[in-house]
Amino acid sequence: MLATIMMRYHRYRSWTVKDFVIVGCAAVLYLVLKFTLPKIFKEMEAKMLDRISLGIAIVAMLALVFAI
Repeated sequence: MLATIMMRYHRYRSWTVKDFVIVGCAAVLYLVLKFTLPKIFKEMEAKMLDRISLGIAIVAMLALVFAI
């Protein structure tokens, strides 16, 4: 999924170092949330927590794209 988003984005303009840093930060945030949210919310399903962490990472990535 992330590769598809990157390929569509690449059609419109070339990638810069800033873009790679933003995607890297979003990926790290996703991984951190993926492993920490199940420890905090033990009653919730793993699939739901995975979707929540992915949504938070995407929102953070979009916020960084427009902020920088």
